[in-house]
Amino acid sequence: MATMPKEVIDLFQDPAVPKMVATISRDGELNVTPKTSMTAVDAETLAFADLYGLTTRTFKNLRDTKKVAIVAMKIPLAPPFTTIQVKGTFQKYETSGPLFEKFAEGLKKAMGVDITGIGIVQVESIFSQAPQDKGKKLA
Repeated sequence: MATMPKEVIDLFQDPAVPKMVATISRDGELNVTPKTSMTAVDAETLAFADLYGLTTRTFKNLRDTKKVAIVAMKIPLAPPFTTIQVKGTFQKYETSGPLFEKFAEGLKKAMGVDITGIGIVQVESIFSQAPQDKGKKLA
């Protein structure tokens, strides 16, 4: 388990920052999808909303392999760029509880959509993907 520094937590908690989730199936098939709802729950946990249920490739892969890589990027008009990759382990899928309710209320208000659940990811390692850092491991 790794602990995200404050600047990484802030990046993941910024709703304007694009985030992408990459998963892999048991057969080695890769899948990448945007997850704009991805946020840092605490220094060791990320979570994101699910709109479609456990039938998506993302959740099938997470259920089967539990492996996930997540990228968040803040790219201004000029350097320095902030791009972070978090590698983690899928922990669980929640369909109720305080965190689920927070996501459900926020996405209903912001986008008018209902969610079916939330995915919880334990942070295992953190890397800077910014060109100036050349893949430097942060945690």
